Amino acid sequence: MDKYLVQVRVLGIMTQQGEREEVETLADGLLRIDGDHFELAYHEIAENENEEVKVKILLTKTGIGDEAECRIMKEGPVRSDMLFLKDSQTECLYVTPFGEMLLEVYTYSAEAVEEAGNLSVKLNYRLLSQGMPLSEAEVFISAKRKSCPQR
Repeated sequence: MDKYLVQVRVLGIMTQQGEREEVETLADGLLRIDGDHFELAYHEIAENENEEVKVKILLTKTGIGDEAECRIMKEGPVRSDMLFLKDSQTECLYVTPFGEMLLEVYTYSAEAVEEAGNLSVKLNYRLLSQGMPLSEAEVFISAKRKSCPQR
């Protein structure tokens, strides 16, 4: 298993009721690579909070092109465990300091490309609540290595 210190950039683009919103996060992180399995861990600041949220992203390449199964877990004042499987709908409990929501995630596509210790991920999905669409989303995640492999 190789480990890399990485610079993480996450760009989320949400479209809700015709309104488009972009949110960008930059952080230092750790990327572990074991064949077609990837684990990316970093911290982000919770929106409207001064507390850190631990983020862990687990990816497994499916063997079909760049397609991947992706799981994003957050712990802290904001908690969630979202699973992205192409052409599938999954459920997620999203917990914030203001309350919790049960969400459905319909994934149109989930792709990952790794090259020389750099990882790029693209997610395209719809969020729903009780079957009603909330938003369309695209998320672009990049992890660019800052160090040589550590074993």
